[in-house]
Amino acid sequence: MTELLYDVLESELAAPSNEHFQLHNHIEYELYMFLEGDSTYVVEGKNYSLSPDDMIVILRHEMHRVFHNSPKRYRRIVFSISPEFFLKNHCEEYEKIFCSNYFNVGNKINASTVHSSGLYGAVMRLKKYSAGFSLLDSPIAVSIMTEILYLINRISSFEAAENINIPVRNIIDYINNNFTNEIFLEELCSRFYISKYHLCRIFKAATGLTVQGYIRQKRLTLADELIKAGKNLTDAALLSGFSSYSSFYRAYINAYNKNPRKGK
Repeated sequence: MTELLYDVLESELAAPSNEHFQLHNHIEYELYMFLEGDSTYVVEGKNYSLSPDDMIVILRHEMHRVFHNSPKRYRRIVFSISPEFFLKNHCEEYEKIFCSNYFNVGNKINASTVHSSGLYGAVMRLKKYSAGFSLLDSPIAVSIMTEILYLINRISSFEAAENINIPVRNIIDYINNNFTNEIFLEELCSRFYISKYHLCRIFKAATGLTVQGYIRQKRLTLADELIKAGKNLTDAALLSGFSSYSSFYRAYINAYNKNPRKGK
């Protein structure tokens, strides 16, 4: 993230492969606009089919990924917005949509709403006046980005997921509320009345990660946020749920292939 505190990337792939699109999360907010392809979006165990110009709103720390149903040409626009953007640009009220309970219902703004709300027009104007999202530091670009956030806040409802695996969603909710504590598979099996084999199978099928892999990624993202906020590495590791600095170090190296002292 640059000093702008937001970034926009438009990209396309002629023949996308799911191998390169794994479940992940960020410490920034994300807006994802689908332009073309044959894809489904997954957010925290909720699945959304995608049509051109649909938009997905993703909270900080939410695990998400795109899944390609076929290798059809794929295009998208992704906006990353730091929480500091709202303070710097005097629009703190526009952050509330990212902190509300709308996402207990759904993360998707369907294409018809994207167009009727003015969102589509604002995105295209941002692209035009930023020379294809390459000059985002101009006053007009920052102003249009602020307008996009304003328009999202004016939308009264978000579309619910089409397919939710309720047992997996319940397990994810529990993990999200407790991942800084020690969580054992046996505890999850007992709590949700499910066998270890079945839990591991349905969780991996729904998320692409093992239960422990999911917990580890949540902890790594929180640790990264705490480090950026000024915590030393050991304190950040322990506060994020790692049992020691060494276990955090190993997880960080395995996930990002670099020393945590150098940052992501």
